[in-house]
Amino acid sequence: MRMKPFRSAVYLALLPMALTSCVSPPRTIPEVPAEVIGKPFVYEVVRHLYRWYMDEADIAQMPHTADVVVWVRELRPSLDSGDQSRFAELAFPAMGIVVQVKKAHYTIEELGLTVKNDGFKIVRVSRVELPRKAPANCRVLELDYTAMRDDLFRTRFDAGFPEGELLERMRAAVLRQLRNDMQEEGRSLPKGKRVVHLAPLSPIANEAWVFGETARLLVRFSSDIDLANPAVWEHEELAVDVYDVDEQVVVSLDEVAGSNAYLTRDQIG
Repeated sequence: MRMKPFRSAVYLALLPMALTSCVSPPRTIPEVPAEVIGKPFVYEVVRHLYRWYMDEADIAQMPHTADVVVWVRELRPSLDSGDQSRFAELAFPAMGIVVQVKKAHYTIEELGLTVKNDGFKIVRVSRVELPRKAPANCRVLELDYTAMRDDLFRTRFDAGFPEGELLERMRAAVLRQLRNDMQEEGRSLPKGKRVVHLAPLSPIANEAWVFGETARLLVRFSSDIDLANPAVWEHEELAVDVYDVDEQVVVSLDEVAGSNAYLTRDQIG
């Protein structure tokens, strides 16, 4: 049974895992940032995948009697002048999942705002067809499946949720976004109590999810800046995406290629 990633679902499963060995690359391969291949970071990446992307079919593809392999490499995209951000990629060939991470470090000149994260944050998760062998510029990590499964069970109740000032800012942002959307459609917000579910926060993803049960809306907050940083809200360096779970759901994103206005049925679940 797939666990629902909201506070109302008591049996939230988190998926940290054990890192058993790291095969060093040839000397000609650029070094991968140490924090990206460290145990704490890899643990949190897989927690995030399990919470939002993986299902029973993915678990079934893992080699239960062998190590689970992860390929890690640093990415070097073309950046604007002065942008010192770093990028890396973690690929899970057994599941066909690729995770891109970013350590932001740049300045928004017009706001006089420096965007700088202390660590790498997840910016994109994709499902792609991967080659049988790791590309030459990758480090190869091997994860013990049994230890991974056992750690998952032990930590299944571990979760942190938005609270205090962050929660109030999220509440205000949701109401503002909904008012704007409904005004464009010539409607007004329904009155009365609303039931809202908060998703747990991840220390390696500057995003937060909220499900409005009454309105049947799923809301995603995201930013390059840490969500707890007041600058996110003061300068509105924040993306707020609202999904109607009755209208914006598809079985596969192939049905709406090129659009980011939809989620799959698995993601909504």
